[in-house]
Amino acid sequence: MTAAHNIPTVETDRLILRAPALADLPALTEFFASERSRFVGGPRDAFAASRGMMAIFGSWALHGFGMWYIAERASDAFLGATGILFAPGWDEPELAWYVTEEAEGRGIASEAVTAARAYAARHLRLDRVASYPAPDNARSIALATRLGATFERPGTLMGAPCHVYRHPQVAA
Repeated sequence: MTAAHNIPTVETDRLILRAPALADLPALTEFFASERSRFVGGPRDAFAASRGMMAIFGSWALHGFGMWYIAERASDAFLGATGILFAPGWDEPELAWYVTEEAEGRGIASEAVTAARAYAARHLRLDRVASYPAPDNARSIALATRLGATFERPGTLMGAPCHVYRHPQVAA
């Protein structure tokens, strides 16, 4: 755990799930300026992207959990984010993720989300988490399904329709 941020670091074979760094801001801003970000609150401008970065620290401080930035172990390059989100009005915490175009098709999201899900089970006692993809977010639905999650029901998240996918129980 980094003392300055109280955000733990999780490592996999190829990745590091870590606290945001200012060096990530250009890549984060580029991601949120793109249409690719439409399922995670984008597109948004640079100020809103940086505000989202700062909100990660707030989530960890207030809830004891939150999102990590996904970084390639070899280069520390920003590849996306994953972790547990929870906001007022939500039924329960969500296992969430997004990846940059550079990470697409490389198994990055699967590796990162699997590590985040294991951390949530082991350290947060969240062993059957849900994910809330938009009904037309085919990539996230496909990933949730590959990770063993099953469609539970239609839902609404922040006024927008979503699907609730339930992940299988993970041993703590």
